[in-house]
Amino acid sequence: MKITFSVVFFNLIIFTTTAVATDIIYDSAGNKLLRGLPYYILPLLRGTGGGLTVSQNTKDSCPLNVTQESFEINHGVPFIFNPIILDEEFIRGSYPTLIEADVQNPCHGSNIWKVSTAVLTKNDDDDDDDDDAHFRDHKDHDKKKKDDDDKKDVTPVSIVTTGGEFNKPESCFQIVENDMMPGLQSYQIQYCPFKCGSSSSVLTCYNVGLISDADGKKYLAPTDTIFPVVFTNSFGSVKSAKTLTTFSQLSAKVTSFSRSAK
Repeated sequence: MKITFSVVFFNLIIFTTTAVATDIIYDSAGNKLLRGLPYYILPLLRGTGGGLTVSQNTKDSCPLNVTQESFEINHGVPFIFNPIILDEEFIRGSYPTLIEADVQNPCHGSNIWKVSTAVLTKNDDDDDDDDDAHFRDHKDHDKKKKDDDDKKDVTPVSIVTTGGEFNKPESCFQIVENDMMPGLQSYQIQYCPFKCGSSSSVLTCYNVGLISDADGKKYLAPTDTIFPVVFTNSFGSVKSAKTLTTFSQLSAKVTSFSRSAK
């Protein structure tokens, strides 16, 4: 009976340890994503732009928008992750997480991510005609400009900005593993308001991807598409302060437990 109980106890420890190990988020160096430390958020696919950053549409516009750098060589700005429910030193997948920009905020407000409604100028039709045919003289130039303005649609959309609050539906995000390219560990950020006390009965998480305005500037926003990302630390190589229990340590615990049960 003692042997059976010890085996069950040992299997329980192994199962718990394995379950814990599978849902931890890792950075691009293979280290656990740690709470409270800054990381760049970069696209998985090369040639699709740089890292995420924060920006203003005009000098005095607030809050800051979360946008993407145009050039791949630009990593953007660092962001900090903090678990909303779990009091742990690392970030787990599918758990509500607070994300905030690690920058000086000219708006003097919160740097926490928030889904807000904004007005962006978007093109209804991105197909361009032969430019030479439109610029033969000033008259054609003015006509081209008017046609372009008519194509633009000023529409309220949901985008990710700063100005959020801890454990509020509009600031509730999670990270899930993405298997777009097998062999390359990447993740998808999702917006999950129901996990932070939303009054809505809709239990849905939305992918967070990129949308563009008429000038080609890319904004982070809840979308139907995926935006696979990786996290690169901006503070040098580190290891998590909390490591998983090794097999030898588990064996020692079980042996000690068995002896005490005799």
